[in-house]
Amino acid sequence: MKFFIFLVCLITVNISKAQIRFIDIDSKLVIPSLNIYHESGKLIGLTDKNGAVQFLEGVEANRLLPMTIIAQHISYTPKNIEIKSLNEEQVYQLTPRSIVIDDVVVIAKPKEVIVLKGYYRSLETFNHQHKYFSDGVVEFYIPLIKGKPKPKYRLIDYRIFTDATITADYTEKMGPFFQIPRVPEMNGQNLSDRLADMGQKNDGTNRVRLIKNGDDVGYLTKSNDGNNLQLYIDKVLPDSVIKEKLFRIEARTLQEVSLENYSSISMDPITPFNLTSIYQNIVGTIKRKSEYGHIPYEGLNEFYVMEKRYMSWDEYKSIQKDLTKSIYKTPEKSDYKNRFWEDLDKYHIPAINGALGIQLEQNLKLIN
Repeated sequence: MKFFIFLVCLITVNISKAQIRFIDIDSKLVIPSLNIYHESGKLIGLTDKNGAVQFLEGVEANRLLPMTIIAQHISYTPKNIEIKSLNEEQVYQLTPRSIVIDDVVVIAKPKEVIVLKGYYRSLETFNHQHKYFSDGVVEFYIPLIKGKPKPKYRLIDYRIFTDATITADYTEKMGPFFQIPRVPEMNGQNLSDRLADMGQKNDGTNRVRLIKNGDDVGYLTKSNDGNNLQLYIDKVLPDSVIKEKLFRIEARTLQEVSLENYSSISMDPITPFNLTSIYQNIVGTIKRKSEYGHIPYEGLNEFYVMEKRYMSWDEYKSIQKDLTKSIYKTPEKSDYKNRFWEDLDKYHIPAINGALGIQLEQNLKLIN
């Protein structure tokens, strides 16, 4: 009888997770990697590769009803949706956002290093509470020469927000060792080279499935207007979990997604110079002390290209010592001269959603 009750509960949970789906208003294709925020500002879920909302571990969605959710994605206009029930199938359509990048004037110089300047956002949550948020202007330097050193970056203007209470709770339970990316991880390879070991299967739409060792690991999607190519990759295979241990911390990764948009649909060659935006997440749980068990933990990073250019290798070497290599380096205080967050409309970059804005006003405090 106990097993039967457990089975019924499990089936009920799985059904509820599949009741809300998101699709593109034009192509009708499902939308993965949507951030789902509760009206209070808390991150409560994300969409999977099938566009279905998966509530974060420990989130009791039924107890939040009725609620307003905010669906946010790097490629779409944010949308507020009122949810009254999880008992029936619900499908919502999102509108692709326009992408505007300044025209690039390529001066006659060697194309040895790509420079992408843009706006980034980084959010870290612990036990469903916002622990750390940062946003700002960053330049990525991506060498193209032989040997290809790894990309580096430089933060230009940035804000840091933290919740002292959540930070103290994290330190007590996890210690200071575990770190999470603070900016997206860039890849210097051509897209065709990165996908060389994957099979591709077209199902008759403008979306191509990517297959590795017999498993679906992502897909490529061409936009309806033919101006954009999107790469979606989840490093965690379907129905699996990646388990790792760092010092005394055990980590279970449930989802590790990279979603990249390019201003070209021709595969050869697509380089980082064609990148327009990128989104990366890590969703899982971490445990250090047995009495606390595994605690939900998420990290989200976004980057929107505003300007791009090339530079020579000699120019790069002259500034290399001032650049940062580790994406885990954590700035502790804000440092900005320009109010960059007021210029996002100019580049059609979605503003910080209202729900997260509530957290920035109430719990997350600006650190100067």
